[in-house]
Amino acid sequence: MEDIFKAGLDTVPLDSIYNQELVDCLPGIFYLYEVIDEKAYLLRWNTKHETVTERTPEELLHAELSSFFNPVTVPYIIDCFSITLDIGFVKNVYASILTKSGKEIPYVFEAYRFSKDGKMFFMGMGMDVSDLMSAKEQIKLLELQKQQKEKELFSIALQEQQKEELLQNVLLKLEAIESQEVSQLRTKEIKALTSEIKSHFSTHDNWSVFKKLFQEIHYDFFETLSARHPQLTKGELKYCAYLKIQMHTSEICNIMNISKEGLAKKRYRLKKKLDLKPKLSIDAYISSF
Repeated sequence: MEDIFKAGLDTVPLDSIYNQELVDCLPGIFYLYEVIDEKAYLLRWNTKHETVTERTPEELLHAELSSFFNPVTVPYIIDCFSITLDIGFVKNVYASILTKSGKEIPYVFEAYRFSKDGKMFFMGMGMDVSDLMSAKEQIKLLELQKQQKEKELFSIALQEQQKEELLQNVLLKLEAIESQEVSQLRTKEIKALTSEIKSHFSTHDNWSVFKKLFQEIHYDFFETLSARHPQLTKGELKYCAYLKIQMHTSEICNIMNISKEGLAKKRYRLKKKLDLKPKLSIDAYISSF
């Protein structure tokens, strides 16, 4: 259509511009509007236009441009129409057609202005982009779900650290009491409680919960990373997982109960273990998995 426009429609008879058999073969809706007093009125169209808009030929003839769109969208359509009149064409106009039954269908339009016998016209075609919009919405939804799950991951990691800190503090207090002179019965009870807390550290690990949720988002991360670097420890894999979900340094320090200096040393040792070049960021490397 753009090639026809460039060829110069002013010199082409109007009946030659519009061929019903030809436009009915087009994959989208075809339209030819006449411009009168800075308004556009539909003059010619294809059968696809009738099907999509759910209007009869009598309803389409001389229908004003804005009548095919939601009132909220009309100002944008008018702006695009003005651009067509000013520079001769407009492309990539995304708007939803409003059908007779009130349904809105996303389309992308283009239009080309031309003059004939002292009258001004523009013609163009619109393509249904419902699949494209659905894909975009799906991507947006998946991204929101990913962000929500990553928040849950951070919460789980933080809860694990807080739990371990609490148990560690209780353990230290019990051991301190145990070292004091108390009755033999109390000493036995304290030792039993101390043993129970120590066993909790090894058997009640939130890491499995964290890892399961993490793999729902990044399903092959640990498998691929471990295959390339089988020497990585469980603690190092944890740290890499935190980097993968782009946790801030302060958050990682809090979760791992480590100072910023200690974390910097951990990063340095891990970078050497991964055999990364000096200029390659460990964050960028981990994000590639």
